[in-house]
Amino acid sequence: MKFLKRHRLASVSPWVLAAACGLLTLIIAVFAVNNYRRDKALMTDILLEKGATLIRFVASSSRNSILGGLRTGNSLESMWPENVQRILEHASGHPGVAFLALVDEQGVIVANSVPEDRNRMVSAKTRSFIAALEEDSMGSRTFSFRIASDKKTPVFQIAAMLPKMGSGFIRQLEATHLGPMKGIRGGFRSSRSFRDAFTKSWRNDLEKLSKQRFVILVELDMAQFNQRLQRQKLEIIILSIVLLLVGIGGWLSILTLEGLKGSQSRLRHIEAFRDILISSLPVGLIAIDHNGKVILYNNFSQEFTGITEEQAMDADSSIFQHIPEISEAFEEAGNAPTSAYQKEVQVESETEESHTLQLNRLSIVDREDKFVGTLLLMQDLSQVKKLEEDLRRSERLAALGKMAAGVAHELRNPLSSIKGLALVLRSRFQEENGDRETATILVQEVERLNRSISELLDYARPQQLKKVHFDIDKLLNKAVSLMRIDAETAGVELRTNFEENLPTVNGDEDKLTQVLLNLLLNGIQAMENGGTLDVYAGATDRKIQIVVTDTGCGISEKDLARVFDPYFTTKPDGTGLGMAMSAKIIEEHGGEIRMQSKTGQGTSVIIEIPC
Repeated sequence: MKFLKRHRLASVSPWVLAAACGLLTLIIAVFAVNNYRRDKALMTDILLEKGATLIRFVASSSRNSILGGLRTGNSLESMWPENVQRILEHASGHPGVAFLALVDEQGVIVANSVPEDRNRMVSAKTRSFIAALEEDSMGSRTFSFRIASDKKTPVFQIAAMLPKMGSGFIRQLEATHLGPMKGIRGGFRSSRSFRDAFTKSWRNDLEKLSKQRFVILVELDMAQFNQRLQRQKLEIIILSIVLLLVGIGGWLSILTLEGLKGSQSRLRHIEAFRDILISSLPVGLIAIDHNGKVILYNNFSQEFTGITEEQAMDADSSIFQHIPEISEAFEEAGNAPTSAYQKEVQVESETEESHTLQLNRLSIVDREDKFVGTLLLMQDLSQVKKLEEDLRRSERLAALGKMAAGVAHELRNPLSSIKGLALVLRSRFQEENGDRETATILVQEVERLNRSISELLDYARPQQLKKVHFDIDKLLNKAVSLMRIDAETAGVELRTNFEENLPTVNGDEDKLTQVLLNLLLNGIQAMENGGTLDVYAGATDRKIQIVVTDTGCGISEKDLARVFDPYFTTKPDGTGLGMAMSAKIIEEHGGEIRMQSKTGQGTSVIIEIPC
């Protein structure tokens, strides 16, 4: 399992991993930078708005102080800075205000919130900051800000030009405030006398002030600003970690999902392969659980029971009641573990040969040795039985061949002597003498016996095949042509059915012709009252199949197993070596010959040789 996980991780492309990590990093970075900038801009706007409010307050209060000075009659030049000083000291009491100052164009502090710093020059960077404001303001009120890091403690500086008190401001004072007013000492002055005093002294002071440029400088404490940014940085770090964990979790989830899908796919593949394997096994499998319900049933079982898989899987073991052997095996098993069970049964089939089945019953237990069901295996032993029979037959024929070869060798020399003596004896008698005829018969019988010994030796010794590639259909047509006259004479209809484009065969053409002529002759001889002899040839599984079928008397079941034995024959004048020689020739070609027959219904001989 560990190997599968490593293999699954290793199968992911490194470019995909790199792209996913890069995309996640980019998302986190953009999100963090945007949040940081937004909070920084928000705090900057708050500080700027606070500073602008203070500047407006100072500017408005400084203008009003001119009106107050006008009413008291004091000198504007000496009174106005003192009033602004008090205003700045009052405004500095607001939370977060570090420093307030009125600075002239040379950078001298005219008034500020700290009295001991009056008439002191501001720093060089602050002067540059104020000078830039003067150049950009174009005479209008423009707020400018910066973070002054040249101080011991960084502060947020906001500066704005103080509105000029020019002729317009003077005319406004004249129009608005020159009239019956309360005097300095409790009385009322006439409008004319006050206007004269205002014109002479205050106008000069106002004009003198209007020629100067003053800047209101506000320095705000950045503790709250820094705390906010620090908190934002901490939030960004926490959020980045959360997003990173979410990304890692998402990636692991994808891997887990892919692994799950892969596992499910492999499981389905394994299940499908298992089902195909079980269905394709050349062994019948029938399994029932402890309740007797069928839980496993393959195609091989279906062939021998005649019960379909759909019928079996929806039933219990009682569905096999019509098959005593299977029903008996399950009834003996019961619902508890039992000892091993093995039995051979013979199954008859209407369309095929009978089959020998071996039944094996096994009890199924789990890891805790708990009984969960019973498994019945059905193995077809027909091929095994046939191979065993063929092996016994081969051994019997081999022993018979050795004995026949030895006997034939021992008989040939005496037969030669007997034939010689018989010829000498015949030569001593006259032609009209009856003893001469007897001697002639003796010579003929010796020659017949010698031919039988030669055939026996031919069967016993290995065949020397002269293999060549030839067309099997030409060989078949040749054999049929040779036997057609014999068939017509016997009243037999000879019919052929050869497939087209049959492949060539590598074999001994003469030997195979001998086999076919022998089969055709046997078929014709089996139909004494006439009939039909069919010859079929076709190609199957890299083999040429030749089938010769007659409608003769057939062969009994007890004789069918012996037809290929030497000297076994059902014909009165047969030698019993024809079918044995045919089987030997086919086997030496690497093929197979078999016979199917039923008494009174005819016989079929099937030959299969490799092509």
